[in-house]
Amino acid sequence: MSKSILLIDDKEEFKDTFKIIAQNKGFRIAWGKSFEDLKEILPELHLEIVAVILDIKCLMTNDQKIEKEDFIGSALTLLNQEYPDLPKVILTGDEKALDGIKMFFNTKTVEVYKKESKEIDRLFLKLEHYSNNHSQRILSYEEKEILKIIKNGEGKHLEYKSSIQFCMNAQTENRDLRFDVLKNLAAFANSEGGQLLIGVDDSQNIIGLENGDFNTLKEGNKIDHFRLLIDNLVESKFGNAFQKNLPDIKFYIVEGKTVCSIIVKGKHHTPVYLRKRPKNGAEYNAFYIRSQASARELKDEELSKYIISH
Repeated sequence: MSKSILLIDDKEEFKDTFKIIAQNKGFRIAWGKSFEDLKEILPELHLEIVAVILDIKCLMTNDQKIEKEDFIGSALTLLNQEYPDLPKVILTGDEKALDGIKMFFNTKTVEVYKKESKEIDRLFLKLEHYSNNHSQRILSYEEKEILKIIKNGEGKHLEYKSSIQFCMNAQTENRDLRFDVLKNLAAFANSEGGQLLIGVDDSQNIIGLENGDFNTLKEGNKIDHFRLLIDNLVESKFGNAFQKNLPDIKFYIVEGKTVCSIIVKGKHHTPVYLRKRPKNGAEYNAFYIRSQASARELKDEELSKYIISH
């Protein structure tokens, strides 16, 4: 269960005091002092924190010395547009500004508390509620994120595959399909990284692993078996060192169907090859890179130039 919160308040003394209170109540604190910090921190932490706590007046940028009244409007606009499911809390000691907030903002969606002992205790009761509901909020948020990614279409950093070893047309297991998945993982690792979604077809239809690869796995926890399949293939084809480019293999329930997301983080520290056996010819080490929307094999002089320059 996540018990982390983000506090945006330019008063460091209050931050230090609040941090001690939070720790005593079992919460971890991330802190920023400006709208600039808020924008920088949120993309990394928004799935980990249970709420954002904002002062009403705060700095817009870190190099400013005077608090700005337009901070809270800018902060709430950003949160409402880009992180609508993330709970927002206002914690202030400014009585006049507090009255203005209640007039102009919907306090049903933005909780408002005073910087007073009893109010802060009441705030942490609310934060406990947010913490208890955090996993459900993240699940719905991630589902929306995956749908958004799918709708954007394949590109230099995104590839869809209906399955890894189940032929959708013949409705039977076909291990030759594994090569196409591994080829794209290698291409991402030789380029700038990327994301592979398994359970989605080229037309952006969500097939789901239940209708594909899960049919090829033994009984039991299908997700665990599928994760093990990926791990074994990566180890046998690329070696264990490749795992550091795979921060996690995640599974999402989208429209009631399971989709597997494999993220290749950045470029591998050495060229990644994949053994390829042509129909008429000897097996060899193939080298792939990611082009605009597909994996492309490089050979001979083109391959040498690419490896030297990258």
